[in-house]
Amino acid sequence: MVDIPKFDEFMTPLLEVLKKADGDILAHDATDAVIENMKITEDQLSINNVSSGGSKVIDRVHWAASYLKKVDAIERPKRGYLRLGANAEKLLSLGKKINLSDLKLMPEWAAYELKKKNLDKDKNVQDNLQDIEESTPQDLIESGVKTINDQLVEDLLDQINKLSPKGFENLVLNVLAKMGYGGGDESRIKGVPRGPDGGIDGKINEDKLGLDQIYIQAKKYSDQKVSRPTIQGFVGAMTGGGCKKGVFVTSSEFTSEAMRFSEDLRDQRLILINGTKLANLMIEYCVGVQVKKTIQVRKIDQDFFSGED
Repeated sequence: MVDIPKFDEFMTPLLEVLKKADGDILAHDATDAVIENMKITEDQLSINNVSSGGSKVIDRVHWAASYLKKVDAIERPKRGYLRLGANAEKLLSLGKKINLSDLKLMPEWAAYELKKKNLDKDKNVQDNLQDIEESTPQDLIESGVKTINDQLVEDLLDQINKLSPKGFENLVLNVLAKMGYGGGDESRIKGVPRGPDGGIDGKINEDKLGLDQIYIQAKKYSDQKVSRPTIQGFVGAMTGGGCKKGVFVTSSEFTSEAMRFSEDLRDQRLILINGTKLANLMIEYCVGVQVKKTIQVRKIDQDFFSGED
């Protein structure tokens, strides 16, 4: 049986390659350099994942990069490129092969875990899993899929934050259209010219004549949270337009005061969607993502064996 290094065994070689590059480097070139430096054999490279069909070695290098990014040891300056992050030298100065335990001791990892805990609204799969030795194969599949989706959410948020404000507005309209708003008729969900207060970015006509509408606001922020006054301004725009329903989408988060204000509304119905929720909707409705591979899990067909004919 051919052994393959665990994903965290690729961390130190990857950081060393990026340090030698002294700047931006194509992720593909960095992966090739790591494989060459670690003297990965053709036999090791030929072993593929059952799920994706891709090389296990290359997949593990990519996961090493993803985990290093969580602690700011790697940056993705632009699509398809990598470079050293602020904490790379701190890890390299340990004078040993970096492993996952080293990352978990860093404050950035603690901040990542806290953010993940606060934002993850569907933790049932992860929280209810037993230790790996006691998990069923189905448990492991669900846990693995969740881990992949969590990483995909992070990658989508990276891409969302690189969009222009107009590009973000178009993304929001696209997602809402894919969700079936406007009865699946794209002509009934559209952006509107920016007014003096910028309070409305789009409208959804729920009926063909536009007698019943939903107003849309899309705010692209990186770190700034959407506050209560901003929500109040949007509700004011809804009231001025005689609209009873609204959707406010941000690439960041909402303050607790903003969320309480939305929940306490009586005359209007307002839905707030933060960046993480938006990314999950993109995954659910296949916007900006694609299905890489479908895995078929088979079970016994009891009907086949129920008779002797």
